[in-house]
Amino acid sequence: MIDRAHLDRMTGGDGELALEVLDLFGEQIAMWQRLLSPSSENADWLVGVHTIKGSARGIGAWDLAEACGAAEDAARDTTLTRDDRRHWAEVINRCLDTVALAIAGIRHELAIRSLRA
Repeated sequence: MIDRAHLDRMTGGDGELALEVLDLFGEQIAMWQRLLSPSSENADWLVGVHTIKGSARGIGAWDLAEACGAAEDAARDTTLTRDDRRHWAEVINRCLDTVALAIAGIRHELAIRSLRA
């Protein structure tokens, strides 16, 4: 889910800019999923999680940001095992999938709105 009010504030209410930001986010999802590989080194994995968290906050994807924050906290407290990274990657990937669906929904909504205008 995406907090539309937050996204609107971040983009100054500019629908085209919001779409551009969401498109960039959507394009980065595949790259981020590769960063979450359980075989990654803990430090690299942590950088990936931190990057996703910041981007999620930027668009108002609070559940994703929270999941990344929890994974980041876990990775800072101890070196995560491959199974730990796999677990957190699954949690974060589910959130990424939800955000991708929300982006598709927003794109559809804005496209319909532009057709009516």
